[in-house]
Amino acid sequence: MNKFLAALCALFIIVSGILWVKVNTLEVVIAEMNQPDLYEAMTMMQTIVHKLNYAIESENSDLIDFYVHELEEITEDIVDADLYYHGEPVGELTDSMLEPVIDELEDALDSSDWNRVRDRNQAIIQACNNCHVATGYDSIIITGQSESNPFNQDFSTPGRQ
Repeated sequence: MNKFLAALCALFIIVSGILWVKVNTLEVVIAEMNQPDLYEAMTMMQTIVHKLNYAIESENSDLIDFYVHELEEITEDIVDADLYYHGEPVGELTDSMLEPVIDELEDALDSSDWNRVRDRNQAIIQACNNCHVATGYDSIIITGQSESNPFNQDFSTPGRQ
């Protein structure tokens, strides 16, 4: 009977070890799946910044608030994931270079000083480009807007159309 209990205990130890390894492997896979894809995040950020320019040009505070909120969410995802890209600390750089400038844009918007809002928006674009330089991707240059609006959206303030 003692040999049987010893064998049963050994079996439970082996099975629990195998399960522990499998659970840890699944946790790693899930964590990797929950990390934002950097290319997709950057593409979305570029789209938001582009649309933000048109909303600022139209002085549409509600739309600006919306886009700033979306930009904050993406930057928080990148920072929280502590992303690295080819060894470059994109999460840390986003935290130190971009998040403070987004906060400054929000403060400028609260002041209703449109020149300051435009200036802080340009600072966001410059922060993006500075980050690209810092990570060795200086060929990626973000601009404010193009001559024609490529989006299927009206950026003017409701009632001003």
